[in-house]
Amino acid sequence: MPPGTPAAIAAARTQEDKWNERDQLQFSPDNSAVQLAPPYKIYIFNISTIDWPPIAKGSVGTFKIHPCELGEPYSKPLVLPSVVLDSYFIESEMKTHSVSGEYMAQDIIHQTIGKTWSFGQNLDDFGVFWTKNAVPTAEELAAARRKMEETFRKLLVMATSIETSGRLEDITPLMRIAASYFGEDRPWNKIYKKLSECPNCGEPAKPGIITNSCGYIFDLDRAMIGGTLDPERYKVLKALREKEQAPTVENIKHKKEAVRTR
Repeated sequence: MPPGTPAAIAAARTQEDKWNERDQLQFSPDNSAVQLAPPYKIYIFNISTIDWPPIAKGSVGTFKIHPCELGEPYSKPLVLPSVVLDSYFIESEMKTHSVSGEYMAQDIIHQTIGKTWSFGQNLDDFGVFWTKNAVPTAEELAAARRKMEETFRKLLVMATSIETSGRLEDITPLMRIAASYFGEDRPWNKIYKKLSECPNCGEPAKPGIITNSCGYIFDLDRAMIGGTLDPERYKVLKALREKEQAPTVENIKHKKEAVRTR
């Protein structure tokens, strides 16, 4: 076709329009995006006090797993919908992709570094788990705790090896958390315990001891079982302790007067 003719100019314009269309953003949603998602939700719980950093998952967003507060059986949940949508680009086209909430929960809990697993990134080894129950069952909590304690025991075995070789600088924060969880007082993880006062000598005494250095017996039952307290003396001391702890008329009178004067 000779250049400059009306037909040639029209053909050139048509081709330019086609090229220009490539630079326009086209939105191609996944069919599931226009369908109603199942009504259930996914809940991610944490039974440990570890405060994990926020977990970024691209266009889906950033997720925060809450730590478990002291004295509580589990944390506040991270709640996911039953279907999770994300978006991505192919040249000038934006597409959406949907995955189940279960898949997303597993992807959050099982993080990867590159193409390999990294120890400490598999969060269900440390008390994190997902469920469809808004309130986790006793079985789910027990399974999570059992797996976490297995991991903590492995960490303490590793820590013992490091301690034996004298490389305390290689002790990790997770090893310290494991030692604190089991109440293990080690040179690299000192646990400070509040001391109670001995009613006999008035000196500080470690909690849980049977007999103090002054001779006062804190736990009569364990002392007799251990053979350090004979049965006859056990009966005498037991009767004296029960008499001391029993409410007397005089004590009750003093308590009533104290309440009236408040």
